[in-house]
Amino acid sequence: MIRRHGETLLLALFGIPSAVVGWQIARTWGLPGWLPALLAVLLVILIASSLLEARLKEAAAAGAVVTLYGLPIVGAIVRWHLAPGTTTLIGDGAYQIQLARNLLMRGVDPYGFDYTGTGLERAPWGQPFPNPALHHLDYWPGTIVLPLPIQAVFQFVAGWWDERIWLLLAGGAVFLLLRWLLPGTAGRMAAVAFFLIPGHNLLAVLGDNDLPMIGLLLAATLAMTRRRFLPAAILIGLAIATKQTALIALPVLVAFGFAHGVSWRTLPRYAGLAAVTVLALLVPFIAWNVSAFVRDTLLYNVGSGDEAYPIQGIGLSTWLLQAGIIHGARDAFPFLVIQLPLVLAVWVFGWRWLLQHRLAGDAIFWMGLAFFVFLFTNRFAQPTYVLLGVELILVGLIGRMAVARRQPTETGLVAPAA
Repeated sequence: MIRRHGETLLLALFGIPSAVVGWQIARTWGLPGWLPALLAVLLVILIASSLLEARLKEAAAAGAVVTLYGLPIVGAIVRWHLAPGTTTLIGDGAYQIQLARNLLMRGVDPYGFDYTGTGLERAPWGQPFPNPALHHLDYWPGTIVLPLPIQAVFQFVAGWWDERIWLLLAGGAVFLLLRWLLPGTAGRMAAVAFFLIPGHNLLAVLGDNDLPMIGLLLAATLAMTRRRFLPAAILIGLAIATKQTALIALPVLVAFGFAHGVSWRTLPRYAGLAAVTVLALLVPFIAWNVSAFVRDTLLYNVGSGDEAYPIQGIGLSTWLLQAGIIHGARDAFPFLVIQLPLVLAVWVFGWRWLLQHRLAGDAIFWMGLAFFVFLFTNRFAQPTYVLLGVELILVGLIGRMAVARRQPTETGLVAPAA
C-alpha cells in the first residue's frame, strides 16, 4: 500500500495541513469563505486524481504546490498592491531588501542607511523595542544586486514592485531544480515535501528570502552531477554572496565535488573562481563604506548591546533565555562554542559519506542537516531558519529512499554524468 500509493499519501499528509494554514490566512485577510472552500475542493480532486490515475501524478503534485503555496503569495502581492503603504502586509526582511535595491538604483549606499521613515518601522516585528533593521542591512550584496535588473524593469513598466515577485520566481526555479535533481517519483515527492511542509506558505506570504540562496545551491549541486565544475563554482560564489548562510553548506558541496571528479590538484582553480565571484559582489560595497558594511553584516549578527540583533525565535538561544542562563535578549553569549563542534561533526560525517555515495539526495540531506544544526544553535533561530534545514533534510531523505528501493527512474542518479 505505502509503496504503491506513497506519493499520494505524502500529498495528503502535507497538503491537508497546508490547506488548513491557507484557510487561516484567508480568514485573517477577510476573504469570503467560498474561496478557501473552493481551493480545498480542488486539493481533494488533486489527491483523488493522483490516487486513481498514475498519469496524473505529475499534474497533481504541481497543481497542489501552485494552489497551496503559489496562490497565497500571489494573493499577498495583490493585497499589498491594492493597499500601498500598508507595510504590515509584508515581512520586514522582504520590504527592506526592495528598499535597499531602490537606494542602490539612486546611487545611495544601502549599508549604514537609516531606514526610519521608509515604512520599515511599520512592518511586523513583535518586540517591545524598535526593529534594529531600521539601522542595519543584514543581507549580503548578492541579495540586492542579482535581482536588480528584474526589479528595475518591472518598476519601469508597472510603477511598483513587490519582493515576493522575485521570491516566487525563485520558488519556481527551486521546483524545477528538484525535478531535475531527483527525476520521476522522487522529484515529485521532494517538491511536495519542500513547498507544502506545514507553515511554509505562512512564511512565504511575508517573504521567504532564503529561496534564492537555496536555488543557487541546488543549481550548483545539479552542475556537479553533470561534472560542470566551473559553473558550479560560480553558482556557489553567487550563493555565498547572496546569503552568508551558504557558507555552512560549502564543505558539503566540496565533498560532493570530490565524489564527482574534483581533485586536490583542481580544487584551487574552482575555489579561486568561487572566491572571485564572491569578491566581485562584496568589494564594491566594502570600498564604498567598509565600516558600515562590517557593522551591518557582521557585528550586527554576532555582537551584543543595543545595536545587536536580539535573541528570538524557536532555537537553543530562546531556550537558554527562558531558562535564565542568558539574562537579556541582547546579552553576549558564546554561541560559536556550541555551534562549531556540532557543525564540524556534521561536515566530517557528511564528507566521509559523500565520498562513497554520489547521489544528489545525499548532498541535499547533508546540506540540510548542516543548516539545521548551525542555525538551531544560532543566536537567533527564526522559523524560516529551522524550516530551511528541515525542508532540505526531507528532500534528501526522499531522494535517498527512492534510490534504495531501486526504482527504475531513480537508479540513473547513480551515474548522472554518463
